[in-house]
Amino acid sequence: MANTIRIPLLGMVGAFVAQVNGQSIDTVLVTELGRYQHPYVQFADSFSAPVLSSRIDRLGRPYVYLACSDSGLFVWDITVPTAPVVIKRMPTSFFGDLSVTNLEQDGTLLYLALGALENSEPGIAVLDVTDATDPMVLDHYAHPAFAHGGAIVKVKDGFAYVGAMSDGLLVVDVSDPQDVQFHSTYLPDPSWPGIASYAPNARGMAIVDTLLYLAFDAGGLRVLSIADPSAPYQVAQYLNPQHPLLTNPAYNNIAVKDDRLFVAIDYCGLEVLDIADPVAPQQVEWLNPWSCFGFSWFGSDGHANELVLARNDSLLLMSAGDSEVLVYDVTNSDDPVLKGGHIVPNDTAAAWGVDAFGDLIVAGYINNHGLAFQPFDSKFGGAVLFSMQVDFTTSVANATMVHTPFVIWPQPADDVLNVRWDDARDAATKVELFDTHGRTVNMSARRSADGWSFDMASLPSGIYVMRLGSSSAIRTVPVIVVH
Repeated sequence: MANTIRIPLLGMVGAFVAQVNGQSIDTVLVTELGRYQHPYVQFADSFSAPVLSSRIDRLGRPYVYLACSDSGLFVWDITVPTAPVVIKRMPTSFFGDLSVTNLEQDGTLLYLALGALENSEPGIAVLDVTDATDPMVLDHYAHPAFAHGGAIVKVKDGFAYVGAMSDGLLVVDVSDPQDVQFHSTYLPDPSWPGIASYAPNARGMAIVDTLLYLAFDAGGLRVLSIADPSAPYQVAQYLNPQHPLLTNPAYNNIAVKDDRLFVAIDYCGLEVLDIADPVAPQQVEWLNPWSCFGFSWFGSDGHANELVLARNDSLLLMSAGDSEVLVYDVTNSDDPVLKGGHIVPNDTAAAWGVDAFGDLIVAGYINNHGLAFQPFDSKFGGAVLFSMQVDFTTSVANATMVHTPFVIWPQPADDVLNVRWDDARDAATKVELFDTHGRTVNMSARRSADGWSFDMASLPSGIYVMRLGSSSAIRTVPVIVVH
């Protein structure tokens, strides 16, 4: 996998937590920290298992849950971000021999969407992750009447909603997590809009109050009422009015911010919809970075899939297949602006899923090398952990941000790197530098009352991670050295 593209480099590195009132984001620096790759099945460059989706632990603990299809559920320990370690593997035998395709966390409960896409029963599993290093399966359920797998799961008010591909929506009662029960199903009209020659698939969803927004693949966007979970019904349907002729629609995933809905439409990019009136969604913006048309699904530089909002909903991250991870500034929801990412087309690595929490991003990668009729060639099946640094315009009226106790400059560094502290009480008493493999890097340092100066002249150019330890906190920041 090629090095990260930076758009552009930041002048200051720090941990920013922003209130986005009136602020403008200049850049987002996405820097690889560590990775895990599934072993190849037979020989180098052969098939390896995918990571379809992930969740960084929402309780702030240093763990990531990875949905690894027919390899099951993996738990990643990211205590040392530059050297993540798989500490738990739960094969499909834990889940009725069904593949793990997607997941959602609510407190100490982890919900898994089950079922190999296109060719198995869909289902759900509920796990207790009070001890994240040893998740306990509370119960699981598979729906024998369906046969096309499960693509996504969302939970609301004691019910789990599973996107069951061409079978539509599966609703499971999870009010008692140790006794999950079938509740209902609903299949939106698969004949609309009738553009593609294949059936629509329930791929992505978002729930707002009693409405479920469904990314129905070739069936466009559907708006469903789930006021009565035993009897969902459709209240609206939507297709891009500018959708190119002779082009299969592919609505894959959804994120909602206030009365704006973001939807990933595969090789046709990203749409922004006004859902102030949910029964009549209206297009606000359409970003079509790969100029989709007709047969451009094959060989397109990007295929938008998972979406996640981050940083108080000021950023929207999108997994984009061969273009991997894109980061948009959505402080103005009507005008998403690309501010950064890990964007490396044609490098034989393709991201299927993405998650973000705090300053971390996890991208899940698939390996389709050697398979017929694929839009790109990806040889890396695994996950990559990135850091995310956000630089805000400080001259914007009313811009405010929480004070960061230190500055590091210059970035990138050449011969000398400086760290300065505003308050000596916060000053780092221990400083360590690691390379991207987690190995300690020796460097000479000079300490003063308000900071440190480090001699970087002898270090090779590259990306490093610096850990700053004080009496009050431990902070980890990326450092770039360029000679």
